[in-house]
Amino acid sequence: MMMKNFVFIIIIMATMIACAPPQEDGNAHHNLDTVTSVLKTDTGVFLKISYLLDEFETSMELRRPRGEGESEPFIRYAYGYDTTGHKILSICSAYNRQKDDYVHITKEELEYDDEGATLSTVYVERNGRWYPKERNGRTLDARGNVTALETYELIGGSDWKIKTKTYYKYDNSNNVIEKTDFRYDEKGEWSPVEKVQREYNKAKMLSEIISGPAPNNQWSEKSKAEYEYDPSGQCTKQTSYIRKWNKWVNYVQTEYKFDGAGNMLECNTYFWNEKNGRWVFQGKEEF
Repeated sequence: MMMKNFVFIIIIMATMIACAPPQEDGNAHHNLDTVTSVLKTDTGVFLKISYLLDEFETSMELRRPRGEGESEPFIRYAYGYDTTGHKILSICSAYNRQKDDYVHITKEELEYDDEGATLSTVYVERNGRWYPKERNGRTLDARGNVTALETYELIGGSDWKIKTKTYYKYDNSNNVIEKTDFRYDEKGEWSPVEKVQREYNKAKMLSEIISGPAPNNQWSEKSKAEYEYDPSGQCTKQTSYIRKWNKWVNYVQTEYKFDGAGNMLECNTYFWNEKNGRWVFQGKEEF
């Protein structure tokens, strides 16, 4: 049974401060309680400012560049913990220029039980009120691997009903070797929907994936993907197959080329021509 451990909440609101240009190494320490670093994303470079209290991170602010040597507020996260160190609250806010202040976007509340299960409920803020949006549960094994995931649907605006379950199996290297999805059907019973199996090579890199539907507990293999790597561990080829006439048939093949530094140079795609029995070039993408 899930137990709420809302013992105390620590939330430190990030103040609006001007950030000096980052150091070349990407880190600049301002004082004992604040750490500033550079966070690079696909949409730009942001300054990440974390406010620390004891061993817990209680607030984090992302500031985006605005002019030379200046930045402006962008996103802020505030966290709360219980007395055992579990994070039980996370609030995400976005900066509003017109209000010159942060505006709440989402809130996540976390609950834990004694068996390593976690229940996460996400809320959205509208007109000063929090409204439930989604709920998920997960269970961990002794090594910290997720062994079960649950999703819920909201009924009547206040009641949660479990909707799907996903179970995971791992090898001794903590690699996922099997994933099975279940759904709660109209009869009130759990029915398997899809099953995925994974295999790894001696270097513990993914070498094969087989997936397919599993109605009535009968797994039917429908698709397969195989992966090849170069000596440095870069994936150089991915071949996809489909199940036809009770055998695997070539479908799509993708080849990747890299430079000496491991940067991808190009990607070539081929489709299988059943009539001619050969791969047919379809396109090339250069980077």
